[in-house]
Amino acid sequence: MPSAVVHLKAAYDLKDILSVKDTGQFYVGAVSPDAVNADGFAPQDIRYPAHIRSTDYAQWKRNVADYITDKSDDYKNNTDFFKGFLLHILTDIFWDELVQPLLFSALQENGAAAQQLRELKWQELYRFNAALAGDWLYKEVLPKIGEVTRFDGISTVTPDLLEKYVRHLTTDYMEKKAIDEKPLILSEKMLAPVEQACVEFLKKYKVV
Repeated sequence: MPSAVVHLKAAYDLKDILSVKDTGQFYVGAVSPDAVNADGFAPQDIRYPAHIRSTDYAQWKRNVADYITDKSDDYKNNTDFFKGFLLHILTDIFWDELVQPLLFSALQENGAAAQQLRELKWQELYRFNAALAGDWLYKEVLPKIGEVTRFDGISTVTPDLLEKYVRHLTTDYMEKKAIDEKPLILSEKMLAPVEQACVEFLKKYKVV
């Protein structure tokens, strides 16, 4: 899974393709599943339900398809938030399938042991956060998120938890989770196939 900055960059890049009108709600939706981490990295039995996740990626995709069928009407008054939520889940899936194996392989080629991969992955993501951040984040996305006053619950994420997480993103997130060093492996071009796969999935299930 990638970081919040990666999720927000995917949302920023795809907002027009996904016919988003309320960008603030869309960006909030695009980070909503990770609100379970508002008080620290949540255990698996909390993270997985928030992400409607399965350890089997084919089943995880079916979970998303079923969620679209079952829940679309519940968010007909906040469709852009719902699109953002779906984009987050799909970005997790396709990042894990398309980018994370390359990242882990490169880390191991650089001498990392298997038990070090999780820690080194997040260090690289924090470097990538700093490299990826720019005007798109500070002048567009975070201000739009900061304007949001309505927080809907989704999956197992409550409105209060989501609001708390969003306030963290718009205040001290980058201070705590960005390393001002050049990424060793990750680059912005690696996000492009993930975004394309997300768009194809959302089109297939008529979200756009």
